[in-house]
Amino acid sequence: MTVRRGLRPRGRLSALTALVALVVLAGAALRFLATSPLWLDEAQSVAISALPPARLVDALRADAAPPLYYLLLHGWMRLFGDGDLAVRGLSGLFAVAALPLFHRLARPYGAGTVTLALAAANPWLVRYATEARPYALEVLLVLLGVLALERAYRRPGPARAAALALVSALLLLTHYWSLFLYAATGAGLLVALRRPGRAAPAWCLVGLAAGAVPFLAWLPVFWYQSRHTGTPWAGRSGIQVLPNLIADWFASGVAPARVLLLVVWPLIVWAAVSGGRRTRLLGAAGAATLLLAYVAAWLTGSALAGRYTAVVVPFALLLLGTGAALLPRVWTVVLVGGLVATGLATDAVLVTKQRTEAGAVAAVLDRRLTDADTLVFCPDQLGPDVVRRLHTHPRLVSFPHQDDPGRLDWTDYARRIEAEDPARLADRLAAERGSGAVWLIPRYGYRPFGDRCERLAAGLRAALGPERQIPVRGPEGWEMLWHWPAD
Repeated sequence: MTVRRGLRPRGRLSALTALVALVVLAGAALRFLATSPLWLDEAQSVAISALPPARLVDALRADAAPPLYYLLLHGWMRLFGDGDLAVRGLSGLFAVAALPLFHRLARPYGAGTVTLALAAANPWLVRYATEARPYALEVLLVLLGVLALERAYRRPGPARAAALALVSALLLLTHYWSLFLYAATGAGLLVALRRPGRAAPAWCLVGLAAGAVPFLAWLPVFWYQSRHTGTPWAGRSGIQVLPNLIADWFASGVAPARVLLLVVWPLIVWAAVSGGRRTRLLGAAGAATLLLAYVAAWLTGSALAGRYTAVVVPFALLLLGTGAALLPRVWTVVLVGGLVATGLATDAVLVTKQRTEAGAVAAVLDRRLTDADTLVFCPDQLGPDVVRRLHTHPRLVSFPHQDDPGRLDWTDYARRIEAEDPARLADRLAAERGSGAVWLIPRYGYRPFGDRCERLAAGLRAALGPERQIPVRGPEGWEMLWHWPAD
């Protein structure tokens, strides 16, 4: 069903089209402009991807992630290095490549230009285009998957089923939440088999089944991860988390932008209900995927985070663009213009916002730290983004113990924390300090540490005497580094 023609007049380049082009250029540029140092998850991505491929796969056993993005980042880093801008550039490239696909998939509704402008300015897409994480790749693959599925359904056959299989395989090897989309899509195709004209859904199911074959080779690692890793830093989420996830798609953590939900949510629902069979299917696929993910997370006690919804965000934006295109032209221009302007303003906040205090901490340490010193992280999650920025080579220690404090091991994380005694670690550090100083980077309140970091700090004070506290200005206020000078 075609809703109506898009915003661009035929035969000439309108001022409106020129504005859309500027929005797209601005959105594309913003996808490469983050100023913050890498935060924990990004530093973890880089630390894993820097390993040789065989060791990289072993490291992922302890990280609860599939391998595709890390292998791609490994190759990218060999070409462009491991600087912050370089490693984020891969995600930016994926994010820019997704923009024409938003236009292509919304074009049958006359919503191609509208959806392109909304996607270019969308804060969620900009945020994760500027992170060295797999989410921008996931968005790109979801869009390619929708395109491959529609092409295979319209003209079924082995070649198009093979294209769907390829995209499905890549998506399954990018992020585990794609399993929920895979299940929702497969269930929908099985229902379609009960209707006349079964060749199309049958060929699509063949493509999906073939796409799962490469994942079978990864299944032993996935099974190990499911038993030994997870999200110990978060507890089971209640149903109230779902509205927060949806708000994140249009505000991405910038609180004033959450008011946009009053506009975007009615448009999304209206498009799903009134846009025709195709929009109902898009809405059903996105809703079913999110619901399956929520149920699985609740049953397993896993976290629900806005970044995990990369597999659903493309559906929401396609529906938003279609809903806006259903309006009278003047209302489309006003609403889309307002959403784009607000989105770009939010983007400007996002790309300049500091996501970690690692840069400030590392700068202080580099002025004072020597190779003879001992640097202690409690919790260990403070380590990766600081370690990669240090120019000195002190002895590195973390609580709980990590073989490499620059790369986290999430294996049996809660059990390992419970098994370690912070007082014993403090005594050992005091006994082994040698001629150097001891530094502690503490943070309290992390799950599932309880008061263990406080006990470590108290143990060091008891063993080494009163500490000197050095303030560091971070993005969320002042942080304190604890320092016991060399004898």
